[in-house]
Amino acid sequence: MRLSRTSRKRNSRRRYILPQLAGIVVISAYGISQITAPTYALLTSSVTEESGIASAFVFPSTVDRIADQASEAMNRAALQRDGVREALAGMADSIMDSDTAETLALGIEDAADQARGAAASAAELLARLESYASRSQQELAWQRDEINQRLSPSGISFEQLTAAQNNDNTTFENLLIQSNLTISEFQEMVRKLASIMRVDAYVQAAYQQALTASEQAGGYAEEAAGLYGQAADTLLKLKAAEAKAKLEAEEKAKLEAEEKAKLEAEEKAKLEAEEKAKLEAEEKAKLEAEEKAKLEAEKKAKLEAEEKAKLEAEEKAKLEAEEKTQPDVQLPAEPDVPAADNNAEGISVKIGQQQNVF
Repeated sequence: MRLSRTSRKRNSRRRYILPQLAGIVVISAYGISQITAPTYALLTSSVTEESGIASAFVFPSTVDRIADQASEAMNRAALQRDGVREALAGMADSIMDSDTAETLALGIEDAADQARGAAASAAELLARLESYASRSQQELAWQRDEINQRLSPSGISFEQLTAAQNNDNTTFENLLIQSNLTISEFQEMVRKLASIMRVDAYVQAAYQQALTASEQAGGYAEEAAGLYGQAADTLLKLKAAEAKAKLEAEEKAKLEAEEKAKLEAEEKAKLEAEEKAKLEAEEKAKLEAEEKAKLEAEKKAKLEAEEKAKLEAEEKAKLEAEEKTQPDVQLPAEPDVPAADNNAEGISVKIGQQQNVF
């Protein structure tokens, strides 16, 4: 679950307070001059009979590795967030088409998913360190309760003993007697508390590192997700604009095609009308020419007929006039034709004006 902004601020302040307090207590504990036994159990997780120091429940290298892994997850989330920013800036290019923008959007979505995965990994690592931090706090509380239970019958506090040891040996020895403690028991008490406090210090430091990394990784993932939302909106708007432009282009092309077809139809109709008019004019001219030729022919024929009739009339009149001026001519009488006789030779003789024609 992602922390709210108020919780982040509160944890941020706690991030600086806890290590400081732990460091102060550790320095105070290690300032006691009587502490001479080694505390290598913190590093080896082993138990030595000589010192009696209990082994640490977790290695520093373990919590450091987990904290570093959380930081690496944060860096991965930051890297993916930066990639998303760059890709989204590229989508703002006015000349970009929707196919290219969709490719970028898919890359942004993938980067946002990776950022979210890195944040989840950081949160998981933080949860592991949180369990370690909780345990170290519990062990520290248990150790302090043990010390308090050991000292409570005498009414002397652990802080009184440590203060007296640093400032007044006589008072320190009297307090030990009143507490029914030997110097060795007190030293063992101090060593054990210091050991647990040191474990708690490095566990808490690792936890704070992972907490910071997890919060930042979550922020990067959240930003990447928001940027992906912007990319998706940009892609939708770009597709809508392209669809609108396509429809407008199609509508324009349709209108232009219709206008062109109209003009072509008008031009065709005009040409057809002109051709028709031309043909009709030619036909009319032809008919008129034929009619004219016919009329002219008829007129010519009429004139020729009239001229012929005139000539014939004149010729006739001339002949008649000539006949009138010439004396009457008696035509020879046609002779009688003799009756046919029996001609054994089958020869017939025609008698005419000339006797030598047979």
